[in-house]
Amino acid sequence: MNIDPVKILKISAGAALSAALCYGLDLQYAVSGGIICLLTIQDTRKETLSITLKRLVTFCVTALLCLCIFGITGFGLIQLGLVLALLLIFCGLVGMNEAIAMNSVIATHFFASQSVSPDMILNELALFSAGAGMGILLNIFVPSNEAKIRRIQRETDERIRRIIGRMSIYITAEDKSDYTGSCFEETNRLLDELRREAVKYIGNAFVSEKDYFYKYVGMRMEQCIILIRIYTDIKRLSIVTSHAKPIADFLEKTSAEFSEINDAESLLAELDRLFAYYSEEELPKSRTEFENRALLYHILCDLKSLVSLKADFAAKLTDSEKKRYWIYSQKSID
Repeated sequence: MNIDPVKILKISAGAALSAALCYGLDLQYAVSGGIICLLTIQDTRKETLSITLKRLVTFCVTALLCLCIFGITGFGLIQLGLVLALLLIFCGLVGMNEAIAMNSVIATHFFASQSVSPDMILNELALFSAGAGMGILLNIFVPSNEAKIRRIQRETDERIRRIIGRMSIYITAEDKSDYTGSCFEETNRLLDELRREAVKYIGNAFVSEKDYFYKYVGMRMEQCIILIRIYTDIKRLSIVTSHAKPIADFLEKTSAEFSEINDAESLLAELDRLFAYYSEEELPKSRTEFENRALLYHILCDLKSLVSLKADFAAKLTDSEKKRYWIYSQKSID
């Protein structure tokens, strides 16, 4: 279970402050202000604002339903059931199910007080405003998770760099019995964590360039899929020939230059030279040599895809992304 102490503190403090504010304003059902705050606070600022707007719309609908049904037909359990049923139908039709709980409580307040007077409607609006307002206010102070993202990002890139480095060794190794794919498990776990943090980062920002980390982790995930294919091909190599050495050298070069700020252009040029080199080589003379050369060619094609992903990523960056994230990515973040 993932426990977020900051969120727990924020929710509990916000609920208490909202309730205290409502008591101070001498509102009926003041404690409900705390519950509204609790329901308002989400993981990100965007989620909090979105859910608050939905609840504001459904609050108006709830007040109108109570005014029409209770005001015309009286305060009975059948009428309460009708209000709640219509509220459920409305929320379901417009996709605002998140607002059902809070507005159901609002409806019961009208029922319990046996009143839909203007004063009672203002009382409920004040409860909503105090609770939701406190939730929004507290979510403004969401601490940035950029430092955490950078830490995971650096750790992930280092693991991928080491994976490529191991490939440069084992592609020319006769004994591959101790060459396992266990390294991919932790790398994929880090990538999943990085993607979750990137989504949270986007949710706490209001400018489009903040999706840099999400695009970055997407690129690295695609690269990992390719690396798993390359690993599988290396394991299938049955003989060691001189033809594997140029690819081993390229893998070593890729590992050494693997970083966030590398635009991969020099690696792409090196790959073009490798393809030209292999096209001039003599054809294999045996079935085994043919199969191994085919695997090496497949590895080379996958390496082209691997490097092209980074080159495309770098080419599509906006100027603001390059300035804010890419060029200065090597700066340590406290």
